[in-house]
Amino acid sequence: MDAALSRRRTAIGAASLIVGPALMSVGDLFHPAETWDAAAQVAILAESASRWYTAHLLLFAGMLLFAPGILALSEVAASRKPAAGYAARVLLIAAVGGLSAVFVFEMLLGRFISDGADQAAAVALVETFQSAAIFGALAPGLLAFFVGTALAVVSLASTADPFRWPALTLALGAVLILGEIILAEVLLSQIGNILILIAGIHFAWLLLQGRERARG
Repeated sequence: MDAALSRRRTAIGAASLIVGPALMSVGDLFHPAETWDAAAQVAILAESASRWYTAHLLLFAGMLLFAPGILALSEVAASRKPAAGYAARVLLIAAVGGLSAVFVFEMLLGRFISDGADQAAAVALVETFQSAAIFGALAPGLLAFFVGTALAVVSLASTADPFRWPALTLALGAVLILGEIILAEVLLSQIGNILILIAGIHFAWLLLQGRERARG
């Protein structure tokens, strides 16, 4: 029974490592241009509100479906470096909440504008979200994704390990997504999510091959 349960957990984790990033990759490919300027962003959304909503719906669904993969990956990381792997698990699960909150707000914004909201009201909504009271509260959750990813990567890539190359690919994808958040350049996160998908496929293959037990 334990062996059957372990196989099911591995299969679910492997599927999550592919399906979650795949949905996020597709969502980001739908994503319209982005800017930190609230008025300019609302003007962009006025032309593509439904596309904006769809992009963030896929990003939200993908993030939720990525959770079992995060657990599977952080379990492998903890088997290499227990403290770093455990910290990575805690931070990455916390990040699911923070990133999901951002995606849900973006979905709300898309629907708000597509339903005919006044542009001045939409600008005020975006500016409120960008304020220290709201975005500042979400920032630790967003930062948790990048710190947690870094800890997982260090755990998996610091030795000759079959997970080394997908971990480094994951790291590059996360760096590009961080660049997109800072620079509001959607192309960076589009490439970053595709790299995370590539890493997820490789991670999934290794898990299904039982390579999580490999060492050295």
